[in-house]
Amino acid sequence: MISGVFNLRNKEAKTLFENELNHIENDIYTHFGSISSKSVDLAKTLNISIEKILKEKKILIGDLKNYPDVFNELLDAECQTLVTALLRTKSSGVFMILDGTINPNLPCADFSKTGIYIRNMEPNIVNLESPYLHMLRGPTDIAKNNNIPIHPQWEMEFDINEVASFTKTIYSARNNTELPISKLYYWHHNTGLSNTADDVMLCTVPLIASDGTIYGVCGFEVSSLLFKLSYIPDLTISDAVFALLTKPENKEFDLSSSFLSAKYPAFITNELTDTRLFYQINQNSLIRYYSASDEFIGLHKNISLYADGSPYENEEWAVSVMVPAKDYERTLASFNHMIVMLLFVLLFIAIAASFWSSKFYLKPITETISKMKQTKPSEIEKTNIIEIDDLLEFLSQQDIDTETKAQIKSNTVTEVENIGMFKEFLKNIETLSPAERTVFDLYMEGYTGKEIAEKLYLSINTIKTHNKRIYDKMNVSSRNELMLYFRMMKEINVIRETD
Repeated sequence: MISGVFNLRNKEAKTLFENELNHIENDIYTHFGSISSKSVDLAKTLNISIEKILKEKKILIGDLKNYPDVFNELLDAECQTLVTALLRTKSSGVFMILDGTINPNLPCADFSKTGIYIRNMEPNIVNLESPYLHMLRGPTDIAKNNNIPIHPQWEMEFDINEVASFTKTIYSARNNTELPISKLYYWHHNTGLSNTADDVMLCTVPLIASDGTIYGVCGFEVSSLLFKLSYIPDLTISDAVFALLTKPENKEFDLSSSFLSAKYPAFITNELTDTRLFYQINQNSLIRYYSASDEFIGLHKNISLYADGSPYENEEWAVSVMVPAKDYERTLASFNHMIVMLLFVLLFIAIAASFWSSKFYLKPITETISKMKQTKPSEIEKTNIIEIDDLLEFLSQQDIDTETKAQIKSNTVTEVENIGMFKEFLKNIETLSPAERTVFDLYMEGYTGKEIAEKLYLSINTIKTHNKRIYDKMNVSSRNELMLYFRMMKEINVIRETD
């Protein structure tokens, strides 16, 4: 901890960012893929409906520009189709732009296109009974007929100079006539309509008649507000963590054309004073993103918004999750301090537990030692501690041996020889069998029963059988009594040798 080798900066932090990045990337891929699919379905539905109306009027779709009075009828007929599609799609708006104008005599007629643009002002709220819809572009009488309020920034027609996706989508469709409509949708990033405050992304699909005539576009909108509400990162590292959807160029992000989502956008708005972020990828750690005045920590990965074979499939998009560097480092310091405090608490608990356990396990030992100072070991109860009980047994035997020696020394050799029981013991030795005499002699030499069994290559049970017969023949009742006679025999031998 002190050296900084162990902290959250390495695997732990990267794993947290990777998990959240994968989660957000998967949500964006699914959401935008669904909008792309529904945009294509909307284009197919409008194609069938518009061709049917024009066929009834005996108007070729290629000549539609020459019938400006028909545009209003087409827009009115398709308004509810657009509203229904909008309410069934998680998007903030729907639009249809036809390649023509209701007023072809105006000076700007070449750049003015008729159509309908309906925006859902509360895209995060699903309410099919009373949706909060406004008409941003289109005839006011159509809005009135369909009970749609007029948006404060309403305009009659589209200026294709501000909707670059219109020109690009139609141009691409005309140069890729062999491709199906499902591969011709285009995502135009961060488009701002005139007189509106919101930035939007438009999924634009060409309207292609059955004879191949391209006569307009349609699609859905994803506003910056909808993006902010949909992809808020769930990372506890900082309240200032945010997600980006952007188009990377030469290892930099253009923030002016990116979508941002954060739990507290005000924290990030103050940080992002520059419009470009530069970065260098480090495979083993998080990425640092730099601007002229700020620094961020995070990760990003590429995301595909187009189908294979699309003319736009080479366009790069990236999803990123990042946090201001100062917040990240402050969180790491706080985390490390918490770990240090936790380790100190654990150390204190461990020390207290060691004192308690030592006292608990040493108490029987100390009590037994105190008793040994006051009474004989043979009178102390067993403690059920193997080592202590063995020690007590050994000391008890030592006491017996000491008492026996004292008793032997207190008697003269003559008195010992006159003891009838000892004489009988000596006489009974001759009644032992050869095997029993061998065991008897080894006992006299100081061997234990186990050692005798090993020395004679006999089982311990056989030795016990010999012991029983020896005890019976020698008229002794315990090993202690037997050992007493052995000592007396040795004492006699020593005295006789001295004499």
